[in-house]
Amino acid sequence: MAGEQQQHERGTVAPRAGHEQRSCPACGRAVETVLRRRKSLGIFVPEWSPGPCRNPDCALYVPVGAAP
Repeated sequence: MAGEQQQHERGTVAPRAGHEQRSCPACGRAVETVLRRRKSLGIFVPEWSPGPCRNPDCALYVPVGAAP
């Protein structure tokens, strides 16, 4: 609708964004690819990075409900 702004969630998961599969630096298991934005020369540029590790045996484990 006209005049309404869409809210964009920061740090959304992009599972099939056409980029290589990321892995956890500690355990080596595959992790989700997270899309973040950074500002460069006045515009926002997408930046794909590895998401949190969901392996409970890993040193870098982040529970599902916790913020990455």
